[in-house]
This record gives sequence, C-alpha cells and structure tokens, in this order.
Amino acid sequence: WADGPFPLLETPRKRRLITDLKKEPGALAFATEMCLVHNVFIRTLNCIYLQAPNVTLETDALDFATFIHAFVFALHEHHRTEEKFAFPWLEELNPEVKKYMDKNVEQHHEFEPGLQALQEYATALREGKVKYDGAKVLSLIDAFSNALLEHLKEEVTSFEELEKLGDTIDWVKWGKRVQRLAVDNAETEFAIPLVVTNIDRTFEDGWHQTTWPPPVPWFVPYIFRWIYLPKHKGAWRFSCCDWYGKPKELEFI
Repeated sequence: WADGPFPLLETPRKRRLITDLKKEPGALAFATEMCLVHNVFIRTLNCIYLQAPNVTLETDALDFATFIHAFVFALHEHHRTEEKFAFPWLEELNPEVKKYMDKNVEQHHEFEPGLQALQEYATALREGKVKYDGAKVLSLIDAFSNALLEHLKEEVTSFEELEKLGDTIDWVKWGKRVQRLAVDNAETEFAIPLVVTNIDRTFEDGWHQTTWPPPVPWFVPYIFRWIYLPKHKGAWRFSCCDWYGKPKELEFI
C-alpha cells in the first residue's frame, strides 16, 4: 500500500503514548500535527512511485501528470507558508527561537531543484509536449527523495525539541494564527483534494481521530466532495484513500 517504499513517520504523540491531550505540551502537539501533514506527502510520493511503472494509456498518463502536479504544488505551498509566515511568527513569540528553524528552511533548497524537475516533466506531459515514461518519473524522484524524506523527519524533531522552552511560547496563539492562515488561503483545485484523498484517518490505529484532520464546519466536507474533488476526478484515482479519508487499494498496481 502507500506506507512504502518511503516509510511513514511515527508521531511523537503515539511514540510517547499520550492520551490526555490536555496535558500534552504545545510543542509536542504541533510536532505531531506536522508529522501527520508530512505523512500525507509521503503517502502521495509512495502512490506516485508505486504506480508510475503501470500507467500505460494516454488518458491515464494525463490524469497521473495532474496528480504529480498536485503533489509538487501542495508541497511548495506548505514550505512557502512555513518560510514566509509560520516560522517567523514563531520567532516573534520567543527570542530563543530566532533562526532556530533556519536549518530546516535550508533543507528546502536542497531538494527544490529535484522537485522542480518533476514539476516541469508533469507540466510537459499535461501540455502534450512529451510522451509518458514511467522510468523517467522514478528517476526524477530518486534524485531528490532522500533529501526530502530526511527533511520531513528532521523538521518534526525540530518542533518536538522546542518542548524544552516550556510555556515561554504561546502555542495556542501561534496555532490559531497558523490555522486561520490555512483556512483563509486554502487552495481548492489541487492542494485540498490531494490532502483529503491521502490523509488516512485510520493511521496509527485511529490514535488521532479526535484531532486529525482538524475539525471544520459540518458543511465543509460536502463542499469538498461536490465541488472541489470532481474537477480533477481522474487524478484522485491515484490517491491511497477515498474521498472520506479511508484507505483504498491503489488502482495501478
């Protein structure tokens, strides 16, 4: 399934067997949330890697190219938000955090050229400029996957280590600000559908079902399924979950 070949990350919350969220340190809560977000990207990368060799029809290749595009686009948006907003806002709350996340931002630049090459190939496919080649997709991913996976793991660790600062960071204030930004700027054509169909609500035996994904008004899921997901419906065939976040068999295996 989509838990390999690139391994998913264990959440700090599950590793420490935390069940009383009221007593969970803020740094640990957000390290766990970041871990869950990163696992969405890892599952998606696994979906691409596992299914790339088995895409043969031109119509399927076009949908697959859109799926790849959505992956790179969503990952770019995630990192842009961190660099421009989330990390600077964290620094504002405690001088000790100043430049603390710089090492993680530098890692963004290490795998960026490889991601860009994958994006350019997906764009060329969508525009009919090249013929689909599954081996090409795998080679493009192989060029940056180690750096990306190392980053996704280490960034979670960076947040977890901020636990040492205790209550000197107002995690509630920071979290509300970041969540508001995410809601107000949610990209609905590619990013939201990609996340919804690769989120896996059953991860770690449902350990996070009360907190992940974050609660939304009752009507929002209906908007996702009726308006956002249908636009590129063919692309989400390559996802590892259905439109309700439940794991499903990969179609091109």
